[in-house]
Amino acid sequence: MSKLSLQPLVLMYHGIVSEWTALPKEREAGADLYDVATVNFQKQMEWLEAEQYKIDILNEAAPAPGACQVILTFDDGEMNNYDQALPVLKKCGFPAHFFIIAKRIGEPGYMGWDELRALHEAGMVIGSHGFSHEILTNLLDSQVEEELRASKRYLERNLNINVDAFSMPRGFCNNKVIRMAYDCGYKYVFISDRPRALNLECLSRVAVKASWPIKRFKQAVTGDTPAHERLIGKSKSAIKRFFGEGVYDWIRKTLLKI
Repeated sequence: MSKLSLQPLVLMYHGIVSEWTALPKEREAGADLYDVATVNFQKQMEWLEAEQYKIDILNEAAPAPGACQVILTFDDGEMNNYDQALPVLKKCGFPAHFFIIAKRIGEPGYMGWDELRALHEAGMVIGSHGFSHEILTNLLDSQVEEELRASKRYLERNLNINVDAFSMPRGFCNNKVIRMAYDCGYKYVFISDRPRALNLECLSRVAVKASWPIKRFKQAVTGDTPAHERLIGKSKSAIKRFFGEGVYDWIRKTLLKI
């Protein structure tokens, strides 16, 4: 298990898109809420560069987290991460973690092995986002272990690399699932918002939204969350805590369809 004495700021991205980006058909409901326009992503990275933020990755050779450190992460493994995000990252000299849904590698709209190898060769870190992107807290222990182990083995065997980092699919997690991830050989576990009852070490993240202007992005980096967003966040946490993650996910999907 990793030993992080200081939690760095971890930004969570999904799709980086332009007008002509071909999106996967089987995306989860609400995925477009996190589709950051390429032009906005470029502005965000250029601002981090201008403000001299230290952009790091986590591995055994990386220094311990420190002040003004930012970690960039990308979930799902969509092809736009390679086409749109990678050129901007390379231009700014920024490394990042890319968490891949193993089952979707090479499917329409998702990166294949050639793109993943190119990411690795460019200094990016390839991590697992589960084998099939199932919510792990909904599964039996044997199924959770298979999601964790199979995705790790699949990536390692085909890319000939060590896969040490795991990103919780859909952000749903608990102490048992995180412990199982460490037991399966992962050294770093990334989640979304940290549940109140969670006491194991992991890295929570700030989800970058499609609707954010550069001003809101700067607020996220400096920790200045608007009051109405804090209220929404507390409401979501309360629903998860009292009714369970399954009920929360059902409410979320229902509202997105309205």
